Amino acid sequence: MKKITVIVFLIIFCASALSADELLNTGMKLGLNYSKFIGKDIQGKGVNSIPGFSLGGFINYKLNDRFSLQPEILITTKGSLINTVGDINLHNVFIYYEMPILVKFTFLGKRKFKPVLFCGPAVDVTCLAINDTNFPNDIRKIDLGFILDAGIEFSKISLDIRYNQGLLNFDKSADDISLKNSTISLIVGFSFRR
Repeated sequence: MKKITVIVFLIIFCASALSADELLNTGMKLGLNYSKFIGKDIQGKGVNSIPGFSLGGFINYKLNDRFSLQPEILITTKGSLINTVGDINLHNVFIYYEMPILVKFTFLGKRKFKPVLFCGPAVDVTCLAINDTNFPNDIRKIDLGFILDAGIEFSKISLDIRYNQGLLNFDKSADDISLKNSTISLIVGFSFRR
């Protein structure tokens, strides 16, 4: 709990350090996720993606004419369908509070359609882990990821394709297991312009 408090405090501190004059906009995001586990230690015959969702908001601060900083807070799902030994399909679903801090690069700033690129780290805090048989308690509470995102903005609407690669092994059940989250998202955003 102390780690979570420190992370949230750092995000709020970084956001508040930027002046209100640099605030470009705030908004909401809604997305469809396709996620799966990657790693060399998945037992069974195969791993498949499962659908999920992302929902949250963002604040965008201007750094200069092309670059801005965009902290986000999302509720997001990740997981995988594993065909285990004995041909049994096991759904694994994790629900996270996700806090990306993204650098945004905007092309063609004066046009109606503006291509944009995002990249940056994300901190995930596990809210719930569940599978078809139980609530596993050997899932790491804090996960880190790196996000690459490309999109287009038109007026107050945006459409992004986002890839989030997990950087930490989320499975603590054994020392020799290495499993990470990998998620592709299609995200629609709506900005509240000042």
